[in-house]
Amino acid sequence: MNLWKSWVEFFEEEGPDVPRYDPIHLAVVLVACQAAVGVLFWLLWTAMVYEGGFGAGEGKFGNFIALALIAAIVEALRRADRRHARKTK
Repeated sequence: MNLWKSWVEFFEEEGPDVPRYDPIHLAVVLVACQAAVGVLFWLLWTAMVYEGGFGAGEGKFGNFIALALIAAIVEALRRADRRHARKTK
């Protein structure tokens, strides 16, 4: 019975000063992180491995597009991190 009581208490509402952890938000964050890592992996694989890498033959155009997209994503993440760091000070 103690296990059931602690399980029910986990989902009860707390006061406004206590942080609230919603299982749906946690699941969304986990899925979004996995998707972002998957996209980054395939972009890097396309740029570095597919048809010989960055400067090889007929895949050159696609590889440079993938490289530009990776650079844009990294820059966007850097800017978002800087904005967040300024807000929290």
